[in-house]
Amino acid sequence: MKEYLEKILHQTVNLSDYGELNRLPLIYRGSFQFYVAETNNLKFLIAAPVDEANLSVLRRQQKQIEVYSGFYCALYLKKMNYYSRDKMLEEGIPFIWENHQIYLPFLGIMLNQAENRELKPCTEISFLTQKMLITALYQNWNGITVTEAAKKLDVSKISITRCFDEMEILDIPLLQLKNRARKISVAKSRKATWKIIRPFLRNPVIRTFRLAEQVEKPLIKSGVSALASYSMLEDNTYPTYAVLKPELSKSGILNKKQISLSESPECVVHEIGYHIPQIKKDAVDPLSLTLMLSSEEKSDPRVAKTIEEMLEEYVW
Repeated sequence: MKEYLEKILHQTVNLSDYGELNRLPLIYRGSFQFYVAETNNLKFLIAAPVDEANLSVLRRQQKQIEVYSGFYCALYLKKMNYYSRDKMLEEGIPFIWENHQIYLPFLGIMLNQAENRELKPCTEISFLTQKMLITALYQNWNGITVTEAAKKLDVSKISITRCFDEMEILDIPLLQLKNRARKISVAKSRKATWKIIRPFLRNPVIRTFRLAEQVEKPLIKSGVSALASYSMLEDNTYPTYAVLKPELSKSGILNKKQISLSESPECVVHEIGYHIPQIKKDAVDPLSLTLMLSSEEKSDPRVAKTIEEMLEEYVW
């Protein structure tokens, strides 16, 4: 394997056993032999099937191995037909066909990331990065890679890469470098993690609409209404809702009459940058809620006490 790789790649390749098998599901540990290949200061995983398997199985397993290990992964195959070869090329599945062909498309990506990645200036955290950090706190992320984070948040790896870049630029100390891959790990205590990330976070409310009529479509609760749903606190005389920015137009809110601050609204709607349905699907999450409540609202002793009780019950 080493000799063939060096012959084709025209550079030294160091191979070693993969030492973190406990990261992989038990079924994969018995189905593959795993090696870490290092060339040009870049590392990737090689998975050699113990027994022959059909293409549909290998295709699924290769993707899962990348997710669990945090490494790019190439399948090492001793036997393969040209139909399977063409399908793997078509679908971008990295492989090493012994003594026939090598297809490692990620090497160019890794080289570009390692040598040419330029971090753009950033002075304010994006809403996606903020959502990722708060989600990491709720879910106690430990050693989560770009690939894993993208899957958890159901967004592209490119989007999460930008989030990791933001963390690096803003020097948010949850980002770690391990095996040349950036990973997020939170503190064991959620309170401790909150103290770390709180200075970097911002109010998730983009705009506030004070409406002269109620909304027809059910929306998630926000502001004091959300706080009331987490506690026995009495809500304001009017409900407060939230709507995500992409959903604002089709919600019809922009067409409704707005009133001044001197008048009492029928309802208030917050346009928000993200939603985390971690605790309740019909309300903004507790930590984001603490960021959006105004200083005036928090100055009310009842509200301040309710916030503490909410965090103790639902977060800490």
